[in-house]
Amino acid sequence: MRRVVPFMIFAGCLLDMSVHAEPPPAPVPRTGQTSCYRWTGTAVIDCAGTGQDGETLSGAAWPDPRFADARDGTLTDRLTGLAWARDAGAAGGFRSWDQALEHVKALNREGYLGHDDWRLPNVREMESLVNVQSDPAAWLKAQGFRDVPKDDYWTSSSYAAYPACAWSVGMYSGIVAGRAKGEAGRAWPVRTARQGVLTLPRTGQAACYDRSGAAVSCAGTGQDGELRAGAVWPDPRFADDADGTVTDRLTGLVWARDGGAPGAAACGPGARKNGQGALDHVRCLNANRYLGKSDWRLPNRGELASLADRGQPDSAAWLNAHGFRNVQAAGYWSSTTYAPTPWNAWGVNLHDGAVTSFARKHEINVWPVRGGK
Repeated sequence: MRRVVPFMIFAGCLLDMSVHAEPPPAPVPRTGQTSCYRWTGTAVIDCAGTGQDGETLSGAAWPDPRFADARDGTLTDRLTGLAWARDAGAAGGFRSWDQALEHVKALNREGYLGHDDWRLPNVREMESLVNVQSDPAAWLKAQGFRDVPKDDYWTSSSYAAYPACAWSVGMYSGIVAGRAKGEAGRAWPVRTARQGVLTLPRTGQAACYDRSGAAVSCAGTGQDGELRAGAVWPDPRFADDADGTVTDRLTGLVWARDGGAPGAAACGPGARKNGQGALDHVRCLNANRYLGKSDWRLPNRGELASLADRGQPDSAAWLNAHGFRNVQAAGYWSSTTYAPTPWNAWGVNLHDGAVTSFARKHEINVWPVRGGK
């Protein structure tokens, strides 16, 4: 179906949106969550009408089966096209961050499993292995991986807010956090094998840093800032829809321009909410047809994390400089429950991009989204 929209002004430039609407280069995949939970405890409840991730199931669907055995000691993720060493434990071991990068270079020199194009995954690639519905490591082993220790796994992405740290992903929970580069973590090598259902986007990182956090030349480092794996971001990335919303041209998601719990007076705008209050706030937006729309929802974990620019020390400031307003350098609720302890829910800190859990009784920020289904 042909969708025609008018010319729009963005950052002083005229953006021609009158052509056929193209699929976004990097749609956000589903999180894996299919259950819904009572917000004050651990009980599983009927998803209907909750607005939780388990009901909306927003994002690109996963292939079934998700992984294909390449019969060379790797499994290929049919969602992303990435091939991972089947035995994560044997492929890595505990190393500091800089040692992890050197370890992957050694794997390439020796042609590990018949390949010489291994890399340390960037933060988006490593996070793509997380299934939030269950224990990530146990789920991966059930998908055909042999050994996935429940440890923190290094990524090639430095932590821009403090470059003496790098991003890691915990395969015991799915938490994405910055850790000092001198600490020990796992190195799980990855390579691009084929086209997947979708292409993960670049992280935004374009600089490289040593173990102490000093900026260095990227050449030969194997860092995210050198490889820049993933879909290229559109330029400009965001388009002002001239109706109070902004479209992310990378993911196709449509966000309220106001990132500070916007809405009608009846919805208590501009205030932080607890976990249930965040879901109720979005329900109120739809009842009052905020900005003329009634299909708002609380973003899931992946959708919210897609807004973070891992090359920026403060993603909120970056977003406010790219067409949004009132984006807070603090935690935001997602619609995704933290399955290990369901009285918590996943959230994203839009200061540094950390993905962690928050107790639902706490009050943090709310930012509604549309589209992406």
